[in-house]
Amino acid sequence: MTQSLTSTQRDELFSDLTTEQQTYVMNFLKRGKKTAFANVIARSKGRMIPSGATDEEIRMLLDDWILEDYIDAGFVSDDLKCECGRSLRYQYVVRHAKTGETRRFGINHFEEHTGLPASIVREVVKGFMEIDYELDELLLKRQNGYPTYDIPEGLNLPPDIEQPLSLNLPLIDLQEKRLNSLIRSYREEKEALQRGSNTVEQVANPKSKQEEPKPEEELQGSFDLFAEEVQEPLQERTSEKPKETYFVGDLSFTTQEAVDSYIDQGMESALMICELLIKEGKVQDKRYSTKKPTIYYAVCTYLDSFVASGSMSVEPIGREDRIYRLKSK
Repeated sequence: MTQSLTSTQRDELFSDLTTEQQTYVMNFLKRGKKTAFANVIARSKGRMIPSGATDEEIRMLLDDWILEDYIDAGFVSDDLKCECGRSLRYQYVVRHAKTGETRRFGINHFEEHTGLPASIVREVVKGFMEIDYELDELLLKRQNGYPTYDIPEGLNLPPDIEQPLSLNLPLIDLQEKRLNSLIRSYREEKEALQRGSNTVEQVANPKSKQEEPKPEEELQGSFDLFAEEVQEPLQERTSEKPKETYFVGDLSFTTQEAVDSYIDQGMESALMICELLIKEGKVQDKRYSTKKPTIYYAVCTYLDSFVASGSMSVEPIGREDRIYRLKSK
C-alpha cells in the first residue's frame, strides 16, 4: 500500500513541482474526484461509468448530483465558504443535473447539503481518499525515483499517459499497467505483421524454411473479449421493455445507428456507449452479476468490425472496458 502523506508533507512535495507539473497534478486530483463521485452515484442506480469518462459524458448519464469542481485554496480561506458559513481550505461544488441547483461545502457536510444517504456519502469519501492516495503515490515516486519506460517508436499513447510523461512526471501503478499492456500489444502486432511478411516471402520462395505451426489452443487464446462474463444476466431493471431484442454479437440496425451517432459525438468507451443505450431506452437493461451490461459484447463486436476494416483502433482497458478511436484520414 502506498504511504499516506500528511497535508503538510503533500504541500511540501507539491511546492517542488514546476508550474506546469502543478497544473497537471491539480487537474489529476480534480478529475479523479469527479469520477470517484460519479461512480458512487452511478453504482447506486445500477449503472457503470468508465474511468476515463469526460464531464460531458457523465452529465449525459446521470440525473442526480454531479461534482462540478474541487477547490484547494492552499490554506483555510474566507473566500471559500461552506453553506453553513464556515471558512474552508477544500471546497466541493456540486450541481444537480435536473434542477441546476448548486451547493458549496466542505467534505463533512456532504450528507447535510445534498440529501444523499449516509451510506452513499461514506462511499464518496472513501473514493476521494483513494484519489488522495494516488496523488501521494505520484509525489512519492517523483521524490524517490522511478523507472524509465521503454516505449517503442511509433506507439501512440493515450493522453492520460502521454501528458505526465511529457512533463517528466511518473505514472501511478494503474497507468504503468496500462502502458505495459499497450507496449506488449504493440510489439505483438508488429511481430504478427512480420510473420505475415515472412509468409508472403515463403510463398514466393517455397524452398525457404517454413515456420512451425502453432498449437491450436495457442492460436485461440489471443482474443478473450467474450470469455469474461459467464454468469447469468440479472433481471432487467425497467418495467417498460423496448420492442427491440438483441443477441450477443448482433445489433439491430436502429441500435447500430445509435452507436454510430455516439461515435460521431466523440465517444470512445464501449461501456459508456452501452450505458447511454440503456438510459435512452434503446436496449433493455440486462446485466451480469458484475453489473456490466450484456449488450457490451454485441457493441464491441460491432465496433471491432471497424477495427478490422482499418477505420478505427482499439485499446483494451483490462477487462473493464475497450476504447475505440476513429483513425484520422
